[in-house]
Amino acid sequence: MRFSMFKRLWSNRGANETTTSTIEEMIPTIVASALLEMQEGEVVRPLVTNIPFPGPGIIHQTPFVTILTSEADDSLSNQAIDTSGSAETSPSAATVGVHGATVMVKEIAELGAVDNVAAMAGRLIGQCVTLRREQDLVALFSAWTNQGSANVDITPGDLYDAYASLRTAIAPLPYFLVMHPGNIWSSVGLISLFDNSSDAIQTRGPGTVGEEWARTGFAGMALGFQLYATAAITVTSNNASGAAFSREAIKFVSKRPFRIDVLPDVKEVGLQISGTEMWGEATLRGTFGNEMQFNQQA
Repeated sequence: MRFSMFKRLWSNRGANETTTSTIEEMIPTIVASALLEMQEGEVVRPLVTNIPFPGPGIIHQTPFVTILTSEADDSLSNQAIDTSGSAETSPSAATVGVHGATVMVKEIAELGAVDNVAAMAGRLIGQCVTLRREQDLVALFSAWTNQGSANVDITPGDLYDAYASLRTAIAPLPYFLVMHPGNIWSSVGLISLFDNSSDAIQTRGPGTVGEEWARTGFAGMALGFQLYATAAITVTSNNASGAAFSREAIKFVSKRPFRIDVLPDVKEVGLQISGTEMWGEATLRGTFGNEMQFNQQA
């Protein structure tokens, strides 16, 4: 009798049960907060000369005056104050322009979304403008004397040459070394010069730079340069151009800071959200910078 009852219960198992399939239309869809794609932040702008440029004009010019030559007698020759014979490109001209992005957010999309879509649009616009600033500045690196070369690996001598070039040009300290992450962390990158191998450029043991690289994966200084990484540098055929430079190598000219404008659009039943900034960038002193172009892989 017990066996037959168990058999009856077992045969009814699964019949007419309430499952997620039977009440699918009653179960709300829970969507977590959206994650934004990551973009490179601002690395280079704090390392260069920043110049406010309010008022009229869209081209900011910085002329360079040639030096005078001291004579060694009491009959001096007149020397002209000249802005045309400088070793630098004179004047250094930066043309300011508008950079930005805009998004139309429909009201129905805003009301129906889990996240605040308008706020998300503002963050995305801010990110893309920041990336554009970074890309514009690192694009200037390739205009300088190249201490490296395409498809070659970095060597200690390349950093020695860059440092000597800046000191010879009387570039003021500190000196910055900005490179693509692949030129720092790879088997042929900067980190390989501090790997405690027999040919490393520092002594091995506790307290050395090699230990700092091995322990934390990074060091704030490398052969006299403050080290920074930015993924905004373009990689072409496994090569990327970083730079070793002093602050006066580049000027960033700000016409108007970043601003978000929100305009209701009654016809489209939504909000037009725009973020814009006005700036220009140019090489200020070309002798105060060195392109550092190297391979990223063995």
